Amino acid sequence: MNTWKLTFPDKALFECVLHIRVSDLNYGNHLGNDRIVGLLHEARMQFLRTFGYTEMNLEGVGLILRDLSVELKKEMFYGDRLRIEIAVPEWSATGFRMVYRVCRTEETEEVVTALAHTTLICFDYNSKKPVRVPENLMAHRFQST
Repeated sequence: MNTWKLTFPDKALFECVLHIRVSDLNYGNHLGNDRIVGLLHEARMQFLRTFGYTEMNLEGVGLILRDLSVELKKEMFYGDRLRIEIAVPEWSATGFRMVYRVCRTEETEEVVTALAHTTLICFDYNSKKPVRVPENLMAHRFQST
């Protein structure tokens, strides 16, 4: 079966550390595939918060998830310390693509355990319609506030 591969840019805009909890494990005793989505969401919330934003208030508009892809590369286990990096390599008139790299330290080297991307659309929750990326956000694109 053919699969496509995600790539991560040379430079991350943000990184955080999260740990795998026992509630994140599945019957295989490793990180459940549904739980990686929650970890990515937490990292995204922390990223937005560094700019004073939330998913419901990004320069006055909300965000809605259009798509999500995850490439799992290695198993992750209870107690693993994961470093999650985020970059925002692509923008459109109504949103942007966020990419994630999840790494953990194994003995003396850091290994990539997952790559992911989300496409986020600016959204007016009152009208239930996509809207343009706010001008101020488009101007700085998470580079600085």
